[in-house]
Amino acid sequence: MILQQLNYLHVIVAAIAYFAVGSVWFTPIGFGKPWMEGYGISMPTDPEIQKKVRKEMPKYMGITLLLCFVGTVALACLQGVIGINSLMSGVKLGIAAGSFVGIAFAMSHMYTRKSFKLTLIDSGYHVVGLTIASIILSVWH
Repeated sequence: MILQQLNYLHVIVAAIAYFAVGSVWFTPIGFGKPWMEGYGISMPTDPEIQKKVRKEMPKYMGITLLLCFVGTVALACLQGVIGINSLMSGVKLGIAAGSFVGIAFAMSHMYTRKSFKLTLIDSGYHVVGLTIASIILSVWH
């Protein structure tokens, strides 16, 4: 499938869903605390540093949303080429795509000596996020 054939409304909605998974996944409600511990990140206590972090966060969120969009475009192209248009096929493709990302994280984390727990947190986000995006793209015709 070529880019001109994509339904960009579907892609945008799927990308926002992928992004939304991360907005819960990496918070205290989700896996935020063990993720921060795994990377050695702590919440700043200095008011000036807190202000700087708050100022930078919209930029990082915007970049993350853009990357979710790019990943979702690739997923939509793949779905179009394969001809996926059912719930179960969407689930399977999303899990497969997320697994590819998970394998990349596992290899990188192994060499940087990150914990298996951190690998599961990072990989799990993409497996869940891409699966949800894939479901949206596959069932919304």
